[in-house]
Amino acid sequence: MIPKPVANDFGKNVLVIGGGVTGILSAWELVRMGAKVILVEACHLGSGASSRSAACIRAQFDTISTVQGMIYSIKFFENWTDIIENSQSPICQNGYLFLKNYTANVEAVKQQVAVQQKAGLKEVVWLDEAALSKQFPYLDTVGIVGATWCPKDGFLFPNIIYQDASQAARKLGAKIIQNDPVVKAEVSGNKATAVILESGSRIEADFFINAANVWAAGISRLFGGIDLPITAERRYLYFLRGLKRDSDWGFKMEDFPSLPMTVTPYGAYCRPDNKQLMIGWLQHPNPVAATLDNQDDIEPGYGLGFDEYGAAVRKEVTQFLPAVQDMGRLVAVTSGFYNSTPDHNPLFGYDLNIHNLIHATGFSGHGLMHSPFSARIVTELINSGHNIETIDLPYNIGKVQLKHMAINRTFEYFESMAI
Repeated sequence: MIPKPVANDFGKNVLVIGGGVTGILSAWELVRMGAKVILVEACHLGSGASSRSAACIRAQFDTISTVQGMIYSIKFFENWTDIIENSQSPICQNGYLFLKNYTANVEAVKQQVAVQQKAGLKEVVWLDEAALSKQFPYLDTVGIVGATWCPKDGFLFPNIIYQDASQAARKLGAKIIQNDPVVKAEVSGNKATAVILESGSRIEADFFINAANVWAAGISRLFGGIDLPITAERRYLYFLRGLKRDSDWGFKMEDFPSLPMTVTPYGAYCRPDNKQLMIGWLQHPNPVAATLDNQDDIEPGYGLGFDEYGAAVRKEVTQFLPAVQDMGRLVAVTSGFYNSTPDHNPLFGYDLNIHNLIHATGFSGHGLMHSPFSARIVTELINSGHNIETIDLPYNIGKVQLKHMAINRTFEYFESMAI
């Protein structure tokens, strides 16, 4: 099923800044509603977090609007091959397991599951230790009291999304400019009129979309917009060789491709990545200013050595998936940036200083999975001409509140299920 566009024959000129999945899907949605769209990317499409993330997707959040939005995103990707012609499915639904140990308030977790179910996520359940061990016998559940489980969750293939969605947007009339960053904005009063690119090109527009991810704060400053409350946080992903034979711990080679995204009680996680195992964990590297050139830098102590962080992540994951002991060595580490807000909820809305500048940023590591929902919000904002409190989502999801994503909110409601 293809979701209907927000409007028809909009006819305005819209400039999208940022060629990650949020910008690309926003451009696709906007051109579908009749806007004349130009997308500008400083490097090449997908060159930021879109190609460097863990690429997971889930609806297990505790912000109700995010749960609803992620239900929409999952349905969108499930219907991808109907929506985007000549593409292939970008989603693998292995599910998500959040393991809980004795420190968890089980009744509070069960209540959180009930809230998610009430929000429309019917598939999420609480598994006690016995049910968890029966369904996933290869996990070590010593000290584990249970887990939340949703089989609709999983992971994505980002290159399919940004490559094929950009091609679909072009086919509908969008223009995409790569390797040409915005270096200046022209403003008259409280409205932007044009941008100047590094090449010297000048582009006029009626509306400007700031989808520049971790660089969005700099884009806002170019326009004379508000100071966006986002910070760059470096994250590392580690990869180790998978099984060469069935593990003595009950984990078989045939189990490996369907391994869920498994999150330990302390926030480490793992999932299959082709024949390798991807692992990660929250870390606290030194503060850094994100640039296009330092995304792949690996700081001292975060490499693959026995005394570095990758070994600690492997040790943590092995406590709960003992078969990791039978897997090969760590073979790679990659780096990228989160653009985090104080409450780990994203920022959407018209700038308070520049009234035709819309920000879509602050995804706190969830930008890829959020992108269909984000694009829908951007399009609704453009169509309304002002900030909005709710939107109606397709697939019978209905009305969704946006107050926890508002550009001018106070940061009082914290998304506790950020990883």
